[in-house]
Amino acid sequence: MRKATGRRRLRLAISLLALMSVGTGAIAAAPAAVANEPKMVEGATVKADRESPTGYTAKFVYRNPNATQVRLAGDLTLLDLNTGNTRYQPEEWQTGRYHAGGTEFLRDMTKDSNGYWSVSVPLHAGSLSYWYRVWDPTQGWVNKRIWDPASTNARPPGQNSFRVRNNDVLDAVYVPYAEKQNDPKLKARAEYEVPIADPSKRGTVRYVPYTTILGDSGHYLGVYLPANYDANRAEPYKVVYLAHGIFGDETDFMIPGNVPTILDNMTAKGEIEPTVVVTMGNHFTGTSLGFDSYNQTNAANNLVQVILPFIEEKYNVSTERAGRAYGGFSYGGQTGGVVIRNYPTTFGSYGFFSGNPSLTSQDYDNIANAAGSGELLAFLGNGVFEGSLSAQNAIADNFRSRGFRAATTQVPGAHDAMTAGQLFTIFARDYLWSGVDSVSVTPATEHLAQGWNWVRQFSAQVTTNEGVSPAVTWSVQGATSAGTVISADGLLSVAADETASSLTVAATSVVDPTKASSARVTLDPPGKAGVVVKAKATPASIVGGGTFTLNVDVRAQVQRRTAPTVTGEIAVSFGGTTQVVPLTGGAAVVALPTAGLSAGVYPVHVAYSGDLTYAPDAAVHQQLQVR
Repeated sequence: MRKATGRRRLRLAISLLALMSVGTGAIAAAPAAVANEPKMVEGATVKADRESPTGYTAKFVYRNPNATQVRLAGDLTLLDLNTGNTRYQPEEWQTGRYHAGGTEFLRDMTKDSNGYWSVSVPLHAGSLSYWYRVWDPTQGWVNKRIWDPASTNARPPGQNSFRVRNNDVLDAVYVPYAEKQNDPKLKARAEYEVPIADPSKRGTVRYVPYTTILGDSGHYLGVYLPANYDANRAEPYKVVYLAHGIFGDETDFMIPGNVPTILDNMTAKGEIEPTVVVTMGNHFTGTSLGFDSYNQTNAANNLVQVILPFIEEKYNVSTERAGRAYGGFSYGGQTGGVVIRNYPTTFGSYGFFSGNPSLTSQDYDNIANAAGSGELLAFLGNGVFEGSLSAQNAIADNFRSRGFRAATTQVPGAHDAMTAGQLFTIFARDYLWSGVDSVSVTPATEHLAQGWNWVRQFSAQVTTNEGVSPAVTWSVQGATSAGTVISADGLLSVAADETASSLTVAATSVVDPTKASSARVTLDPPGKAGVVVKAKATPASIVGGGTFTLNVDVRAQVQRRTAPTVTGEIAVSFGGTTQVVPLTGGAAVVALPTAGLSAGVYPVHVAYSGDLTYAPDAAVHQQLQVR
């Protein structure tokens, strides 16, 4: 009995303890756990972080209570300019390292009690591509690659885009620049790749259904329209058509390539006129998932014969060669070779991003004969981790030798859409239509005598398209004196010790450095004919606060029939200040205020500059009394 009773008491104690534990968990423990969990914001949230090696940390949050595993993935491992192919984790960032594709970054995310999966990583400046990998038995997902559902990036509807069908989607996170990154290239990336703060200056992206050249429906064109797009604008918008690589589709240049944000920033800065962008998927042979569904000839014909007329009917875009550009990444760049060979008069500018055209010598000749010398631009580039520019330089030389403009460049990146975005930035900003038509400088000529501190104001007239900055940079060439300079607003100062016989004053468009104009300043030794400088102030004495009137007369000692009137200017010094006044008919009237001067006698100094006929004259002195 005692033994049995003891067991019953023990069981009862255990049951009561278990009941108390359940009750405590239901009433107290659960709210405490929720209270201690940080509030989750779905998507990618980027915040300044002193502890981060880049100055910023991105927190990725994805909600899926049914998932059994979630990983953050992306082009987020790093390559170093000094160590080549060695891969580094985001936490190992230091100056000279860049996020690059080619090796998938994978990082397990942690799930909380509300079904939020999260992870934080430091990231450097720019638009960086990422995605999630999800295991969700309720949806049959095993290592399913998905876009971030919290992302605001527009996407084509349905499942027909090539990346969706191939479980290969890419999204983008946007990271500002921190000074501790100490990298001008990353600073420039943030300047163009981080979404502009003012929503009114952002363009729109939409995906428009169309039927391909093979009769396939259910495919989409990506269309970016600049902020304040006007379907009825008198001047049609310039337009860029962009083609992806063999693994991509119409989303590549819009999302990881980040072209809409780049153009938003560039347009707001007045560096390019508002531009429309069209992207297309070049895998359009039925529902094939194979990469061989990208046929370059089909893609080129589809672009020119179907997409161009479709877009030109639906949108207010240019139908002229000069107003159209083509750009392609990787296989899309190679497709550009087919386009330029088969349709040499359709586009005025070509951007080959990490994908070179394959052209024979005869092809180049045929293009030149059809397009006309000087009527075409070829821009080629790649990432530093892809290899040298020797092939691109050889292609550029072939274009140049036939009278076309051509340029090459490299950016810090690998063979990925982030590199394509960087190359597009340079292509659009530095080589596409700038919207600057002309620059002129006034006055166009100026004649001055040596030996005087001349100051002359120049102005620039810049003709631009709507929304394009008219800003110019001023420069002066040919000077021998360090004192001969020109200000940011065009004020030229010529030093008295300047020995050059001529100077060139140039105004260069900030937006389009190929647009510039100049003025010529001739500096001749002053003439030898003598002058008489007379100066008389009235009254000779004045109460403090009043103003003297100084009449200056500069006359030739011997009248010259070829130059009867003395020209140039005089410098009048009085009361600690100097006024430079031009002569009119050899004379000038100068006001000499006395405000702030105490009672006393003050000298007046008058000096004449000299001109091409008459010699400079020594200072004339006069004493004026302030009572």
